[in-house]
Amino acid sequence: MVIALCIGLAVGMIFGMIIPFLVSSRSEPVVSHEELKARFMADEAIRLVSIEKTEEPAFSYVTLPGIQKYDGPRLAESMPIETKEAWMSWMRKNRNDDPVFLEQRWEWAQDLVISSELKRPEDVRAFLLTPREHFVRDDNLAKGLAYADTWLSIGYGATITDPDVVSMMTTTLNLNPGEKVLEIGTGSGYQAAILSYLTKDVYTIEIIKPLFIETDSLYRKWEAAFPSYSVINRKLGDGYFGWEEYAPFDKIIVTCAIDHIPPPLLKQLNPGGIMVLPLGPPGRQYIMEVKKLVDEDGTVTLSRRDVYNGMSVHFIPFRDEGGSSYSSEPE
Repeated sequence: MVIALCIGLAVGMIFGMIIPFLVSSRSEPVVSHEELKARFMADEAIRLVSIEKTEEPAFSYVTLPGIQKYDGPRLAESMPIETKEAWMSWMRKNRNDDPVFLEQRWEWAQDLVISSELKRPEDVRAFLLTPREHFVRDDNLAKGLAYADTWLSIGYGATITDPDVVSMMTTTLNLNPGEKVLEIGTGSGYQAAILSYLTKDVYTIEIIKPLFIETDSLYRKWEAAFPSYSVINRKLGDGYFGWEEYAPFDKIIVTCAIDHIPPPLLKQLNPGGIMVLPLGPPGRQYIMEVKKLVDEDGTVTLSRRDVYNGMSVHFIPFRDEGGSSYSSEPE
């Protein structure tokens, strides 16, 4: 009997050790929200690295989410901007913005209205709805530079343009709902995000591959909370030749410096359309409004206006796929 008891205890101990092991090996661990978020970010990083390693150097990477046609202009129209209090209250109820930055964005908008770099209510609303803090990159954000009055480096030899110059170019573009706009130089993604609150048809091209992938990832990250980003159609390629497949465009905005108007872009601009670009030789660019006028006999004429009346601006050069500038003068 003693022997049987000992055998029973031994068997019990063995099963006591084996069963928890079997159960634990088949049970799903409890995962926190933060762990899930970290896993998603890691998976996304692996996906981007995989793209970078497997694609050919001259590949054409296109994201065309714009078929969803979220109505950013309609949202913008519903937002009150008469007083700071009304705007802040609406933003807290209807948006997912970080409240830390709302005060800075409102103050910037008031300054830009005073300087006439923001004029139409539509442009003011688009500026107020677009979180610049999403696009300045982490290093600049950590330094408190989200709304700094200057251009900022975002890596890859590229910059995010000053808030005032972005606003002036947006105002000059005079973009309306229903119009189709093409941006040359996606860069940080900030300018196209603003445009997405003015029209549902936004197209943008970036030539720097790692920058394109990074900004594309940012749009994907934020578009669930900021669905206007879902109308931004983007492509990796040489913007000098435009996007002929979706031409013509009512408006074209160029965010890199060049000393002439690219003929393919002019061809893809609708009669009566507006192109806004930093035009001039290296180091002496000026923001120009170019209007394309077509007579009854088909003769094309251009009207040009220096929107800053002689004040020069700083933009990175308009480059081809080999990295050479399209401007004729050396940099």
